[in-house]
Amino acid sequence: MNLFRQKARAGFTLVELMTSIGCGSLILAALMAGSVALQRSFAAVEGYSTTEGNQLRVLDYIAMDCRRALSATVASNTLTLTVAGYYKPNGSAFAPTFNSATNAVQYNGGTSTNYTIQYSQSGSNFVRTVGPSASWPTGNTATAIATNVSSFTVSLQDLTSTVSCSITFSPSFTNNPGAGPIAGTTVSSNTFLRNAGARQ
Repeated sequence: MNLFRQKARAGFTLVELMTSIGCGSLILAALMAGSVALQRSFAAVEGYSTTEGNQLRVLDYIAMDCRRALSATVASNTLTLTVAGYYKPNGSAFAPTFNSATNAVQYNGGTSTNYTIQYSQSGSNFVRTVGPSASWPTGNTATAIATNVSSFTVSLQDLTSTVSCSITFSPSFTNNPGAGPIAGTTVSSNTFLRNAGARQ
């Protein structure tokens, strides 16, 4: 009889239950706080990676097109580059030819066909437009090559030999979506055109 009575008394007291519930709540709260911190850290790293990719893409495109451009103009904060026709209407490239009159290698088959490439800001997108001729391999298309752009500025100095651009990207991860201490990141490009003369 005494054995059964001792088994009936076995169990947790109210103090033990309250202590275990308190410890479990603290552990759960710590896990939740850690999870939120990890999610915010992941969002910040992802935003940084996306912005860095956009910046590198914009700089690469502008440098590539400026290096093969014959001339550049700026109107309404839109950069327009004139590029020689290196490609045939079917999209294949012209074979290089040697021009004995100018002692230079030509890559446009000796033709005088030129195309235009425009860079401009459309809302928060940075747009590259190729055309206007439909014989361009990609057609007359406007492609957003970067997002989250707050401003695009083209320098009006020395467009006969160099093009200077600056693009400001809005911060993609901030505690306060409104005006705050983070103004954004500005990247700059200063590229010589194809027909630029030697600098003294």
